[in-house]
Amino acid sequence: MSEYDVLIRNAQVVDGTGNPWYYADVLIRDDRIAAITPVGTISRDVVAEVVDATGMVVCPGFIDIQSHVILPLMVDGRCLSKITQGVTTEIMGEGWTPAPVRGLNTDPLEKAFFTLPLGEWEERVPTWTRFRDWLEAMQTAGVSPNIGSFLGGGTLRTIAKGMAMGKANAEELALMCQV
Repeated sequence: MSEYDVLIRNAQVVDGTGNPWYYADVLIRDDRIAAITPVGTISRDVVAEVVDATGMVVCPGFIDIQSHVILPLMVDGRCLSKITQGVTTEIMGEGWTPAPVRGLNTDPLEKAFFTLPLGEWEERVPTWTRFRDWLEAMQTAGVSPNIGSFLGGGTLRTIAKGMAMGKANAEELALMCQV
């Protein structure tokens, strides 16, 4: 049995510290970086697999801090279009979220910016009365990226005012504060 799972050789390493990139070999054990070493210093004998990364970059995953993949993640939790670009964390909720469903927010998918066939999700969304119901459902279904979210400002307003224009009154503001 090998000591390490993967040796990524000859990579251009961008370590996320702000320093210039450098050539290095990266050792992986149990899906974690075990070591970053100068090129050619690790013996092939201690690894199960060698990946030649000549001309490639190895770097920490990118964080999309204003992600709009709520519906795409429901369709395909792998999120391949983002994962293959190196995005490993999605922070959502800048404008809206599908939860919580309460107050005047009775069908959060009705006002979605775009629609996708969501299958079973269309039945599940109306049951998400707490914000965490949505995130827990996504994690249970399985998603490739790490996910986090703010409560969407549009969602919060819709709970109290629906789609009505104008300033929120005291009662509506109190509901928004409670949520």
